[in-house]
Amino acid sequence: MSASDRFAQEPESGPTAGGWFAWLLGLLLLAGRVHAGVGPGDDFNANTTAAATALQGWYNPSSGLWNSTGWWNAANCLDILETALVANNGQTFLPVLTNTYNLNVAGGFLNNYYDDEGWWALAWIRAFDLTGDPRYLTTAKAIFADLTGGWDTSCNGGIWWSKDRIYKNAIANELFLLVAIRLHQRTPHDTGTGNYYTWALREWNWFSASGLINARHLVNDGLTSACQNNGQTTWTYNQGVILGGLIELYKYSGDSNFLTTAIQIANAAITNLSDANGILHEPCESGGCGGDGPQFKGIFLRYLALLYDETRLAVYGTFLFNNAHAIWNSDRNAANQLGLVWSGPFDSADAARQSSALAPIAALAEPATVALPFAKGAGDPAFSHPLGAPAGTLAWIANATNATRADFLQYGPYTASLATGPHTAHFRLAVSTLSNSAAALVQLDVRENNGGASLVVLAAPWSAFTNANQPQDFALAFTNATAGDPLEFRVLWNHVPGAPALTITDVTVDGAHNWLAANLAHDVGRLDGLNAWEADPVRDPAAGYLTHGPGTSELPAGSYTASFELKVDNFNLDSNTVATLSIVDTDTGVPAAASSLTRNQFPNTLYQTFGLNFAPVPGHHYDYRVWWPAGPTAPRLTQRSVIVAPGTNSLFTGAQVIRGRPTLSFVGVPGRAYTVLSTTNLAKPAWSPIGSLTLPAAVPIGQFTDTNISLPVARYYRLQSP
Repeated sequence: MSASDRFAQEPESGPTAGGWFAWLLGLLLLAGRVHAGVGPGDDFNANTTAAATALQGWYNPSSGLWNSTGWWNAANCLDILETALVANNGQTFLPVLTNTYNLNVAGGFLNNYYDDEGWWALAWIRAFDLTGDPRYLTTAKAIFADLTGGWDTSCNGGIWWSKDRIYKNAIANELFLLVAIRLHQRTPHDTGTGNYYTWALREWNWFSASGLINARHLVNDGLTSACQNNGQTTWTYNQGVILGGLIELYKYSGDSNFLTTAIQIANAAITNLSDANGILHEPCESGGCGGDGPQFKGIFLRYLALLYDETRLAVYGTFLFNNAHAIWNSDRNAANQLGLVWSGPFDSADAARQSSALAPIAALAEPATVALPFAKGAGDPAFSHPLGAPAGTLAWIANATNATRADFLQYGPYTASLATGPHTAHFRLAVSTLSNSAAALVQLDVRENNGGASLVVLAAPWSAFTNANQPQDFALAFTNATAGDPLEFRVLWNHVPGAPALTITDVTVDGAHNWLAANLAHDVGRLDGLNAWEADPVRDPAAGYLTHGPGTSELPAGSYTASFELKVDNFNLDSNTVATLSIVDTDTGVPAAASSLTRNQFPNTLYQTFGLNFAPVPGHHYDYRVWWPAGPTAPRLTQRSVIVAPGTNSLFTGAQVIRGRPTLSFVGVPGRAYTVLSTTNLAKPAWSPIGSLTLPAAVPIGQFTDTNISLPVARYYRLQSP
């Protein structure tokens, strides 16, 4: 429900001195990364998990809702929990979606308020994205059908706030727009009279002409009975949801006018609704904001994060960081409960406050997969760099000019989210020239932040490098004994006389031979802001390699599987090819393995792992390539990494749902028999055989379906060759 009926109208604050100039300058800063002041306590993955766990302290498994807050707020609790689910790539919280749905679906998530219904529709669309369960999308469509009943000719259009038809306000219409465009993007062949896209455009044309957006590019609460802007409070959530609708319209149509308007609204909101330290405030905070107002700010940050995702304007990343940092350090109690005033001090706790404050924190958490629980480019600003300079896309370099003393090239990032137990840290380093010198160019160590003790140390001598200008792996095995203990991955530059230029590309944990996609070569795409690389049809209309490289010769003879971590932002629109994976012997130009992926081989929008088996020729150089076919309806394709491990096991993160059936597709050797193994836990796998298949002669691609082997989706699979 809107807060307009709960709080007295409050005057809007004017722009801060020099505010517009500051934001114009900010728009020119296209660094695309978060604030460089990341330090201890800023592990947003760990903080997301801790805050989401605290949120679940209010969850009532008997009702599927959250105690201490209301019905519409519960939809937002579910939505932010879905963001936390993205951060751990589906490893937790999925049962909450099912439970909440099953316990409340009887009422269709409908009530007297159209805005309440819109929040639930958005939550179930996201649930569909994250699970592939069609029930959620069907429910969202049924909710939207009810929303259309709120549209009439009063004020020339728009939907009412409630079924009492006494007020046309901003939030109900913003939600109507966002639900419509998101349903269009997930509905194949959405054409004809009354299709979702037509509704979305109809809503935006009305909204933009209604006067709800004032002269300062802020959205007021609603319209008067005379259909004029009522001048009431510019609540933060009214500035947020409209961003989501405009961004989705831009992504679908490519019309930059939508993006321009979104930027205007976002900049106006940040300028007028935040303090001098860049912390967002709701106008009602001095009065506690009642039951609804505490929810609002998180909604704005949720959709500002989408604008940051689309524009990579550093000003938005900095704003997200400033708020996430302030919440965790100034507005949190000992139980990881988060309060109303993000600049502090902590006031009180409830599910609305918690879910709202969780938004900027979860927006900055990087998806962590089972295969690689930690993966960052060395140039990521979460690392500190006393020496050296950025190199390439997301690497760091030291040379005679920028590293003139012994000091750290890298330390941080105080990751507290790594599970306890044995791990291996992988540092990828390259030198410009080779030498037989035994002098240690750098010292690598994994260090506990609590107490500062090194868990493992490795000196990397110059003579250990076998190829010039070719990053190679330096692995350090260690045990993380203390849960939540912030860990650092340090590189100490020893300033050896005559030292070559040294480049650090990636730091990863676990896996085997790991390459971060961001530090491979590219023909198309850009950084996604979270150490991955992405392409989409609006900004990448031409086909090309999303990634290729690294041309490494480091693999000894044997059998290997190259696993590509990929995700799409839409998996059900069609069955077109979205990527072609290949492993190419660059010395001969001959592919060692290749496979094309179709859109519907992705069961959801989380990262999936697709494997290619190959047997390298010793001394030959190999590229791991992902070809982007482009196309106007192509999904956004994001690649996190390539992991090459010994063995002939193609690893899948779940059965791929194709044509309604769970299916595993893989590349293998024609005529060879394979055993299918399954497990429910990749952290401590107990692989069990569930069936076998012999590939037909001359057919390198095979499939298992649920017609011949039971393939539960909530499992992991690999293939084993005898």
